[in-house]
Amino acid sequence: MNSIDNKRFFWVVISAVIQGLLLGIYAVVQSGPLLCMPLTIIFLVPFVFWLSQEHWGRRLMNFIVSLTGVLLVFWLYRLWSLYSPNGSFYIVPSQKADLIRVSMTVFLLIPFFQCRIAAWSWKFPYSEIFFQFCRNLFLLFQASIVIAVFWGLLVTAGLLFDIVGLDNVPYIIFNPIIALPLSSLTIAISIFVAIKHPGIDSLGRWILSVLAWLLPLFSLLSIGFIVCLPFSGLRTLWSTGQASTLMLLLQFGTIILVNAAWLDGNKPAFKNKAVNILAQISLLCLPVYFVLCVYSVGLRIEQYGLSTDRVQAMFLVVVTGIWGLGYAGAVLFRKWPSSIGGVNIVSVAFMIVIVAAMNSPLLDPYKLAAFNQLERLQSGKISAEDFDYIYMRFNLGRYGNKVLMTLKQEGSSAVKRGIEAAMSVDPLEYLNYTVNNVPPVSRRTEIISRAKVYPKGEKLSDDLVRYFILEWSNSILFDTKTAKDAAFVFLDVEKNSRNLILLTEDAGTIYRLDGSKITPSGIIKGSFDLQNLDMKAIEPGFLDIETNGKIYQILRLQ
Repeated sequence: MNSIDNKRFFWVVISAVIQGLLLGIYAVVQSGPLLCMPLTIIFLVPFVFWLSQEHWGRRLMNFIVSLTGVLLVFWLYRLWSLYSPNGSFYIVPSQKADLIRVSMTVFLLIPFFQCRIAAWSWKFPYSEIFFQFCRNLFLLFQASIVIAVFWGLLVTAGLLFDIVGLDNVPYIIFNPIIALPLSSLTIAISIFVAIKHPGIDSLGRWILSVLAWLLPLFSLLSIGFIVCLPFSGLRTLWSTGQASTLMLLLQFGTIILVNAAWLDGNKPAFKNKAVNILAQISLLCLPVYFVLCVYSVGLRIEQYGLSTDRVQAMFLVVVTGIWGLGYAGAVLFRKWPSSIGGVNIVSVAFMIVIVAAMNSPLLDPYKLAAFNQLERLQSGKISAEDFDYIYMRFNLGRYGNKVLMTLKQEGSSAVKRGIEAAMSVDPLEYLNYTVNNVPPVSRRTEIISRAKVYPKGEKLSDDLVRYFILEWSNSILFDTKTAKDAAFVFLDVEKNSRNLILLTEDAGTIYRLDGSKITPSGIIKGSFDLQNLDMKAIEPGFLDIETNGKIYQILRLQ
């Protein structure tokens, strides 16, 4: 290697080791300021350097410094918005959504600056941007293959060490402090080697050709879905629980395959005219998917209000919708495929603006979620008992705590009780909830105490409440979020025994009550209206039960 190659290799290795060590520390840390490390900078900046290392020089350094500065501003604002007024570093809301948004934007933006550095000008054809972007993707693709093979070998070696009695070796290798630096180093070196090898461009052209011929099949699938929708109805689509995800995947797949087929838009994708028309019809389906996704996510927001996850979902819907509307418009106005480059550039520009706004007070997901939930409480869309005060305190950072302070001064007595209960939750206990999905004791107690009990006049004893609090993770309560999601029925379904039935919307567990001893003795499956139960045993001896005209079979637990 010449002197420039030596310098590049040195800094590639150094950046990979630093990235891996920082990610390893982040993976193992349980509390403290290290939970607030700038993941976007740690993850993205080294990758940008590895992918752009061909353009070694002052311009590349200026680009990386500028990118780091922008990401640093985003991180400082996010740190401010997430920092809790009580100074706790036990809980820091996930930065994964920020990382996904910014990573998508940066990887779409890199080719523009790579072309700028190579051409010494901002005047370059779209074809250069497109092929530079594809090259970056192929470099990451081959790096993923290398890392998979590398870890396959390490797993095999770990098993061999385990067999011969050196079981400490696998433990050391798979410790994040060791594993992540090894992974970063492997990826960085594989990219360095691939860039020096001219075969990467040939591999890229071959992959694009293969993807292009998947477009007709994918187009048939997309069009067929739209054609069948009027016959199946929206109810069938919503019943899957994954409607938005499925339609987003269809849109992403269409956008990726269309770009693989038409490349820079200078020639027809296929020689067969019918296949070209079929692919263009699938582009006209994209706005339909966009409208359905907006409607699907809108229904969830109308039902439950905004959360950071739903804001992220809406971001993905809007971004894919911009591309879909652009492609469909180009087809309708007969500008396809020559305008594919213009649509892509404009869409990237919109995406940059949206991401920048979401890392500022304008469209901060934490701010939007906090004030939307406040509006729902004040307008009566959600009761004071069902309002999630703990989510406000721990998951929405400064904005969530600001809402709680406002409610503490202006809210009703029920609201103030909820705030006091949320403030009494120990951060480490809530950390256990986020890791193991076990709500804090105060939240479990509230849910169980407020759940409906049948028949009217019955109530749970203190022993029963304590039992279900302790057995929460081992019972069907483990996925319960509010008191409306569970109900208790005192109904004797066994001879010579007193029974209690715990119900959720789709399952039930029967408990045998023998003095202070509580034992699970049966289960039932079905759909239950927890707010309106009229349950009775059809016949004694642990057989079936009937509720609201439906018969449910009891399965005895041995």
